[in-house]
Amino acid sequence: MNIRKRERLAQGVLLLLFALFFLFPIYWALATSFKTPGQIIKLPPEFWPTRWTWDNYREIFKENNIGLYFRNSMVVALATVGLSVLIAALAGYGFARFRFRGRRFWLYLILAVRMIPGLVFTVPYFVIFDKLGLLDSLTGLIIVYTAGTLPLAVWLFVGFYEELPGELYEAGIIDGCGPLQLFARIALPLVAPGIVVTAILAFLAAYNEFGMALILTFSDAKKTLPLGISGLVQAQKDTPFGPLAAAGTVAMLPAFLLSLTTQKYIVKGFTAGAVKG
Repeated sequence: MNIRKRERLAQGVLLLLFALFFLFPIYWALATSFKTPGQIIKLPPEFWPTRWTWDNYREIFKENNIGLYFRNSMVVALATVGLSVLIAALAGYGFARFRFRGRRFWLYLILAVRMIPGLVFTVPYFVIFDKLGLLDSLTGLIIVYTAGTLPLAVWLFVGFYEELPGELYEAGIIDGCGPLQLFARIALPLVAPGIVVTAILAFLAAYNEFGMALILTFSDAKKTLPLGISGLVQAQKDTPFGPLAAAGTVAMLPAFLLSLTTQKYIVKGFTAGAVKG
């Protein structure tokens, strides 16, 4: 076996080990969600359920309102995606297309805001939403999540717009396009990968967020899925591991499917997100 084949074999083994390391917890949660309580605590553990049951899924949907929490998370995440893409597409086009004093300063200021931990804004959000009547509402969460995803979304759109050749804009101007027509007919269709990337990242950020939702929502009717799952963990009695695994499996589905089907767009988005000078 020559050196090149050995290197390929070593790479393959390392990739397999990494895959097992990251995928095994997902498999274990999925398998646990179909086990009975006796199978879950059995020693040695059963790596493959000998008797499959749907009781854990029936319990979380009938007794724990997981269906309601899942719907709330989807509503908040999809609304955040729509607002983030709309605002960031317009803002990114303005930064990329027009040159004005302080442009680079504002771009880096936007990125700096993104680096501030979100929980720093907890008290201001709480006070403002209390005055506006937006506490314990999905609308308040949508506003918070949109504000949190916009800095990165704008940065990504700027990178995508700046990849477009200037000749395309010149040709559009010759054809009689105004600023909005250049945006809608030329720039926006050509940055479709940027739209996909921004939508994915905004969705995942809003769908998985826990801290702000914990502080800004109180009632069960407004809880999102991360809060609902955390409520299954009980300190005073045994934690129901079966329903907890079932809820985790349900929560993983949208993010898992997005990650698998749109991975190449995510990579391209991060690559193109570096703003040129």
